[in-house]
Amino acid sequence: MKRFKYLVVPLLLVVAVFTSSCSEKEETKVEDKIKIGVSVATMKEAVYSFMKQAMMDNKDECGVEILWASSNNNEMNQVGNVEDLLARGIDVLILHPVNTVAATALVKKAERENVPVVSMDRLPDNVGVACHVTANSFLVGQVQAEYLAEKLSGKGNVIILEGEAGNDVAREITAGNKDVLKKYPNIKIIVDQAHRSWSRDLAMATTENALTNHNNDIQGILANNSGMIMGAVQALVAEGLTEKIVTVGSDADKDSCQAIINGTNNADVDKMPYQLGLEAFKVAVKIAKGEDIGAEKTIENGSFRVPVKLTPVRLITRRNIEKMKERWPKLKF
Repeated sequence: MKRFKYLVVPLLLVVAVFTSSCSEKEETKVEDKIKIGVSVATMKEAVYSFMKQAMMDNKDECGVEILWASSNNNEMNQVGNVEDLLARGIDVLILHPVNTVAATALVKKAERENVPVVSMDRLPDNVGVACHVTANSFLVGQVQAEYLAEKLSGKGNVIILEGEAGNDVAREITAGNKDVLKKYPNIKIIVDQAHRSWSRDLAMATTENALTNHNNDIQGILANNSGMIMGAVQALVAEGLTEKIVTVGSDADKDSCQAIINGTNNADVDKMPYQLGLEAFKVAVKIAKGEDIGAEKTIENGSFRVPVKLTPVRLITRRNIEKMKERWPKLKF
């Protein structure tokens, strides 16, 4: 069997080169600062703390004030947060939606206030934004599925644990999964289930039900995020099946990485959240300054064309898990 080579989308000198628009050390008065509002769906998942850290690490050098609001995965909370940020006179809104359908109204609300919107990680449905910054979610799904297919030698029954129904990230990761798996006629997707709020507990229940309904005849599980793959791992541990079923998540959070070390999870795809947060910040600053954002491509979003900036991803297995020590220093090897 040939060795699987994980993929990385290069983002050249992502941290070091962010000096072209922020390196001039001019004294910035408070009233002259660029004011960027950030509304995120949640801070319960650790990856979002790294996105925030990227912005906080660079705000002073760039003369930026960051106003950060978490919505605790509640759509109405996000409506209130965005209204508050707009009332505080922000120049640009970075939006990470709780629900991509409901977020359309938030983008239109910002438009009425002449505030450009940068969507981060999740794209609001059928609306124009100034830029969409995201890891290549389709590639994430492809990387997951290529690894799984190799581990299964091209045959077996597979579960796909999707995130929120209608969410563009969940949709793209799953599309990437299926784009690869369709090349393997002996791999069968026997369960493909969406989960509200990307719930770990619901993913565990889906896995438990699938094991029961298919008499444990399952060889692989793909999940749209780390939390859901850990829900699946919980179900497998309870049944003593972790050595028999290949599991692959996405986000490479601490629990998932520790499970890779422990041998209860096989792999995860790191979407490199610091770089994602930094790129969203860079784009917002350029928009505020009227500079070209340098989008790699545009995509259709309903009746709109949206410019896109992509950030890197990488597969994490036991072979390269030490790469995660910097992010998760308390990992136990």
